[in-house]
Amino acid sequence: MAGIAKTFHAAHGARRVFERLDATFPRATSIGILGARGAGKSTLIRLIGGATLPDRGTIRRRGSVSPPVANTQAYHAALTGRENLHFVARVNGFDGDAAARFVGRFTQMEEELDQPLSSYTRERRSRFLFAASYALPFDIFLADEALFGGSGAFRARCADLVQARRAHATLIFTTRSPQMLRRFADMGAVLHEGRLHMFDRIGDAIRLFRTIDDGPASETDDGSEEEDEERLADEPFGPSA
Repeated sequence: MAGIAKTFHAAHGARRVFERLDATFPRATSIGILGARGAGKSTLIRLIGGATLPDRGTIRRRGSVSPPVANTQAYHAALTGRENLHFVARVNGFDGDAAARFVGRFTQMEEELDQPLSSYTRERRSRFLFAASYALPFDIFLADEALFGGSGAFRARCADLVQARRAHATLIFTTRSPQMLRRFADMGAVLHEGRLHMFDRIGDAIRLFRTIDDGPASETDDGSEEEDEERLADEPFGPSA
């Protein structure tokens, strides 16, 4: 991506997130992006994935790109889990049956896959969203704050799944947790004042981040910060079919 500019307009005025952002993400590499709240991490992920268009600049993608992990807007509440998986797979040119088999086995929710997503409990919803995010063989996986979720043994299995996927694809994720970079990233980056500072060494990215982050230190190793898990659990699905 080169020369990216992005401004959001609202009733109370305009907010410029990026004026001239340049970044290159190596293929088959896991890049963890640290940034304080309000730095533009979510906007960056949406730009990379194509959910948001830049005001100017160029973004070139090589290979298929996943929706952000656990993004509820990719799914329809009135459709069953299986129908949703088939739809997302078909749109991206993948095998829906294979995706459904994977999610059913991984989540142990084979029967629930034929029920509407709107009927899922909070825990089942979390399991489905995270497993579905990694069920298709995208070339590039995106994650905004939350890499995996659920609880107990499922959380541990989901973390292992992230490691397996990053071994064969590009993974780009944002976080405020330095520990997440140590665990899942090959390279580190820091988003600050509209610029993305890239580092080959994780420690260099963490040191820079600690000099600019005003919030409480986050050393969580659970895949997402607590408030982000609450947001995912309560966020509505996309429009009903």
